[in-house]
Amino acid sequence: LSGGKPKRPNVIKSLCLLLGPDFCTDIITIETADHARLQLQLSYNWHFEIVDKSDKKDAAKLFSVPDFVGDACKAIASRVRGAVAGVQFDDFHKNSARIIRTSVFGLDENQKVRNRFEFPANNLVITSIDIQSVEPVDQRTRDALQKSVQLAIEITTNSQEASARHEAERLEQEAKGRLERQKIMDEAEAERARKELLE
Repeated sequence: LSGGKPKRPNVIKSLCLLLGPDFCTDIITIETADHARLQLQLSYNWHFEIVDKSDKKDAAKLFSVPDFVGDACKAIASRVRGAVAGVQFDDFHKNSARIIRTSVFGLDENQKVRNRFEFPANNLVITSIDIQSVEPVDQRTRDALQKSVQLAIEITTNSQEASARHEAERLEQEAKGRLERQKIMDEAEAERARKELLE
């Protein structure tokens, strides 16, 4: 069976085939539409689904694929690479989980992401994908991503500062307005009192 990260053939020698549920982890390199190369570490939950354990033909399907781990990881990696190749880096950065899950599981008739990916040749079922890490491969992309994150933090900070300053100025204007109104009302009251005193 394939093993290691990234998956390499003939790493695991096994005498038995466990039905799962279990998981495997793989590292794949992808490239976005704007040529940003990223390394993804993905973990897949899987199990073999046997409907009728007494059916020998159904049970024999388990052994029909010699390296089910390698085949599953290659199929998933191919789907992910295909989906990501048509997406810009910024879009992938914001929606990576949705893009990856949609590419692997597909959409149902209601445009919702399915909850399983089946391999009918050996009844293997992938039930979930966990995106453990997304890292740029080349230094230029890594620097651009770091700059983008710093810029986003700076923009958010400046926005919050401007909002706080605007709120403080508004409160100060309201206070000045109330003070002016009170001053005018006091002067009017004093003028009225003076008038009454003169009469």
